[in-house]
Amino acid sequence: MRFKKNRLALVGMFIVGLLLLMAVLAPVVAPYKFDLQDLLSTSQKPSLKHLFGTDNLGRDIFSRIVYGSRISLFVGFVAAAIGTLVGGALGSIAGYYGDKIDTIIMRAIDIMMAIPAMVLAIAICAALGPGLLNTMIAVGISTVPRYARVVRGAVLTVKEQEFIEASRACGGNDFHIILKHITPNCLAPIIVQASLGVADAILAAASMSFIGLGIQPPVPEWGAMLSAGRGYIRDNPHMVLFPGLAIMMTIYGLNLLGDGLRDALDPKLKR
Repeated sequence: MRFKKNRLALVGMFIVGLLLLMAVLAPVVAPYKFDLQDLLSTSQKPSLKHLFGTDNLGRDIFSRIVYGSRISLFVGFVAAAIGTLVGGALGSIAGYYGDKIDTIIMRAIDIMMAIPAMVLAIAICAALGPGLLNTMIAVGISTVPRYARVVRGAVLTVKEQEFIEASRACGGNDFHIILKHITPNCLAPIIVQASLGVADAILAAASMSFIGLGIQPPVPEWGAMLSAGRGYIRDNPHMVLFPGLAIMMTIYGLNLLGDGLRDALDPKLKR
């Protein structure tokens, strides 16, 4: 009910839902194939035939943006899932066991946090090589520290509750307690962080593709489209305008959705 009362959150959910629908129905929505070249129609301005114009190879920009929504959303969700699973596991172990295990894990997390996330992702992708899979791995690993800290803080609060002591007294082992009792009670901050993390992952992936370390052409990734069109920005600004707007609207919608989930799930904000 609190989420429904938040109009901006509903706007964000509508934007994200529209993007997901566009990604699923890309072959139906896109009027052309994303890699179809028409050398007689290069660098055309937006028109009824080509809603967003064409690029320097005569490819329809609208179709490439539609198909690019698949790539960007897939990268964002997978990278956020990697960060959530790895960071959540490390944070749960550190918060539950404490002492030396907590010290070792969190000092390693502190070392990772000393390196800016984008720089860390670039370093990992440069070592692994460009490509879709490596981009998701690099962006996912770079987000592990934030999830680990969020989950650790939640676990430290939950593990002192009476129902944890009751489960332990009934013979529950550590794995059972973490999986069945602690994790479900820490889902709210994890969900909020993950929803906001998807937006950051999409932006990071687009940035890496822009500098040539991410997803490579001819895959219609929005950051790669920006990089390909920057040389034509003066004469054909539509080649960078529409991919940039696609990234902006996606990040905006995900941030609104994440803020709405935070307001709805955070017990401190309940009225």
